[in-house]
Amino acid sequence: MNYISHTNEQARRFLKQQTFNEIYDISDFSNFYRRTYHIVAKCDLQLKAKEEEIFSGDEWRNPARGNALVKRVEQFLNKHIR
Repeated sequence: MNYISHTNEQARRFLKQQTFNEIYDISDFSNFYRRTYHIVAKCDLQLKAKEEEIFSGDEWRNPARGNALVKRVEQFLNKHIR
């Protein structure tokens, strides 16, 4: 059996990319908040998100703010996935 050895940095990059891909694949804005919250929770970062108020604000109800929200979540994940 062949095992592929990955460094921690490679594993971290892979986890971040998979997480970002999940966020980018959310096509229905009505599910964006819920799905994004679940993605953050999968990374065990929901308490950090609450502390930093990532999910607060009215912009989560405004589809026109979708790109800004994706960028906000992306910055949050980049900061906390170590």
